[in-house]
Amino acid sequence: MLAVLPTVLPLFALIAAGFAGTRTGYVPPALIAPVTAYAIRVAMPAMVFDAVTSVPVTEALNPGFMAAYAGASLAVLAAGMAVGRAVFALPRPQAAIMAMGMACSNSGFMGYPVALGVVGPAAAPLLAQCMLVENVLMFPVVLALTEAGGRSPLRSALAALAGLARNPMILALAAALALSASGLALPAPLAEAVAMLARTGPTIALLIIGATIAALPLAGVYGMAGTIAAGKLVLHPAAVLAALSLVPGLDPVLLHGGVVFAAVPMLSIYPIFGERAGLRLLAAAALLAATIGSFATLPAVLALTGPG
Repeated sequence: MLAVLPTVLPLFALIAAGFAGTRTGYVPPALIAPVTAYAIRVAMPAMVFDAVTSVPVTEALNPGFMAAYAGASLAVLAAGMAVGRAVFALPRPQAAIMAMGMACSNSGFMGYPVALGVVGPAAAPLLAQCMLVENVLMFPVVLALTEAGGRSPLRSALAALAGLARNPMILALAAALALSASGLALPAPLAEAVAMLARTGPTIALLIIGATIAALPLAGVYGMAGTIAAGKLVLHPAAVLAALSLVPGLDPVLLHGGVVFAAVPMLSIYPIFGERAGLRLLAAAALLAATIGSFATLPAVLALTGPG
């Protein structure tokens, strides 16, 4: 476990810096929204595009990996739903939000920076595949399950899929896959400009996570919030490890990287999804608990599942 600390400590240091800067007022909370918008609309799409175009399209998409990662994530989603319904007596929309916190990772803002430090260039195709699973499968399923009335679950899921056409990171991913498949490349000056923007992505993303956590209400983390955090940090990576272990001939680096993506906390906009079911404070508390808890669980997961 000590061997992986030099890899993850700088990442947590950036999260802590973002937290401290916002909590102390050195960075005004009003800056979080515009900086987050820059990350989502500019830096992260550039990062996705640069990462995916750096590998052949045949390496960017691995059907066995995607099927296993998707299957494991759906299994955790189903388990979370069952816990929410049976243990906490939640209605379906609220149980779905609880389950989402367990099964959907913060792949772009935290998964990729961690994986980049752990598995190197292999993190690029992993980012593309995890984002596809989350945006094309997991989010529409969750949004369908949270539909309590009015629009049907199917229409809600289809609307979520239609929204992918406006998602900057999905558009960047599609463009990168198309360019990679064509065998062409960007002119060198333009490629370097994209790479320069991409290099700002991981650092800004980690600072934003800390700043977002600092702006959350410091509510006690008990019951459901702790259960959500435990499901995300322990159950999800365990399920992904089990599923990926069943894929014949899967590169151990991809297996390790997939577990890394599953082991990070839930997406930082989880409280916004929670608001759909009246659970914004619970989602915020769970995000806070998972981020703090990952300081201990992530190095442990990396040490237990790493090659050798």
